[in-house]
Amino acid sequence: MCKGWGFLKLWIMKTTIITIIVILGLILFYPIMYYSSSSTVEFTVESKERITTGSGESISSKYMVYTDKGVFQCSDSWLFFKFNSSDVYAKFEEGKTYKVKVAGWRAPFLSWYKNIISIKE
Repeated sequence: MCKGWGFLKLWIMKTTIITIIVILGLILFYPIMYYSSSSTVEFTVESKERITTGSGESISSKYMVYTDKGVFQCSDSWLFFKFNSSDVYAKFEEGKTYKVKVAGWRAPFLSWYKNIISIKE
């Protein structure tokens, strides 16, 4: 065997370990940052819309709420144990003001919106 093979094996092992650490860090980092991004916002609903994509059995919906403070999405969130997005969305009425708990970030280039977690009445 060549002397270079030992160096190559060591380099591959180090690269693999570093890659695993980075991936695990991102997997753990995102939920912590998402959870810590929660805040309370008071807004007036201007309109709301259900956007559907797909067709037949593979149809999916996205609930959007347009307000005087920006656009928000109302979707389920496993991190906040929120699995009633349809019920929360149905409570919104145009022209009314609500105080809500939101989480996440608005990233236009990724089509990400802050998620409405709950309505504080």
